[in-house]
Amino acid sequence: MLYFYTLIINIIPLVNSFLLKFETSCNSSQFMDLENLIGSFHRYTPDNSQLIVRDMGLTIGQRKLLKMYQNIQIIPLKYKHKENISIINVKNEFFLINNTLFNHYNNGKYNYIDLIRKRFYLAIVIPFIRSQFNNLIDQLNFEKIYSPCRNQLNSIDLILYHNENKLSKLDSITRQINYSNKCFKNIRIFAADLSKKENRYPLGSAIMWKKLFINEQFSNISLRYHGYTHFFLMEPDTRPIRSYWLDAIVEQIINGQDRESYITTQWWMIGSIYRGFQPIGQRFLHINGNALYHLSLNFIQFIEYFAYEQQFDSKESVGYDLDLFLYLLKNTDKGKKFWHKFQFSDFIQNCWHTSCNETNIEFLYDNPNTYLIHGNKIQQKLRKSSFTKSDRIIILIIYILLVIVIIKRFKHVCWKSFYKRIFLLRIILK
Repeated sequence: MLYFYTLIINIIPLVNSFLLKFETSCNSSQFMDLENLIGSFHRYTPDNSQLIVRDMGLTIGQRKLLKMYQNIQIIPLKYKHKENISIINVKNEFFLINNTLFNHYNNGKYNYIDLIRKRFYLAIVIPFIRSQFNNLIDQLNFEKIYSPCRNQLNSIDLILYHNENKLSKLDSITRQINYSNKCFKNIRIFAADLSKKENRYPLGSAIMWKKLFINEQFSNISLRYHGYTHFFLMEPDTRPIRSYWLDAIVEQIINGQDRESYITTQWWMIGSIYRGFQPIGQRFLHINGNALYHLSLNFIQFIEYFAYEQQFDSKESVGYDLDLFLYLLKNTDKGKKFWHKFQFSDFIQNCWHTSCNETNIEFLYDNPNTYLIHGNKIQQKLRKSSFTKSDRIIILIIYILLVIVIIKRFKHVCWKSFYKRIFLLRIILK
């Protein structure tokens, strides 16, 4: 049974007369309720309204996220309540009927989480294992060819994410990478710490992927723990083919809005269908794991259900991205409810086990919105032409200078020999 509480008799006359303020209280275990309340607050109240959250024991990550949300203020537990501010239970949600604002119990249904307006905080995550370390270095060096962004950004980090533990040699050599770029505010290193049983394909990559979504209460690998709202997974065999590829990723999030504005993200995953040349049947419709993700609690809850029912360590598993597609295809009710959350885009093209014909100049002309390509055959082709145009010019100049030095040296030796012969000839003639 729903219990309704009328908060505002007629919302329209009140919008211009005073600021609407509400207060709720929340601890770490109620954060999903709070996000649902915030989503409904953003959906139905005027833009200048304010929701005050009394901190009853939130985590560090939860506080970071709340600071990204529009018109949300956090106050400490002992902060004195102001009498003119309406109290609302964290397990309630707002809704509007005939310009009248109500709130009622959410009944454990979280329909408004994806309506939260927030500033984005993006992580570019590069997952890799020891055998891919050189590929990682190659990938980082691609900035010399294709600059990631036009201008410095303060809302994007780079995360190098390996499968071993923090005390491993791989972690040590990763921390020795001397890499910096104006496009990234921070560069972090995450260690998945996979067990021997987990450290195999495709199970290992699935577990590493899932750990990024863990609720911020339970792991510091959780991206939400660090306050991220979105992340792009970029395996070492994903390569840029144009400059400003990072800007193209950001555009998928802000959709034409200002980068500092508060945006709503209603999708969960954006990426490429299979664009390669191998026949894979209807599976070509799956979105490859090298994609952009929205760190929505609704999506995280969905992944928990999906991972529990699918079991990544089963013999039927064919990789988490294909598993996800087949899960939605098999479970019709969930497919009907959630498939619109998974959207296709061509900012990246997935050409798994083939190339994309990306070395053909026509590919660039025919795909003006594509900035990244994924596929293990791509890397081999790019390595063959790893020198940039400027690199080739420098090498040519060095070669020419070397030739000039050799010629001068040769001429010097020749002239010296010639003078000796002339001198001897004069002595003989005398």
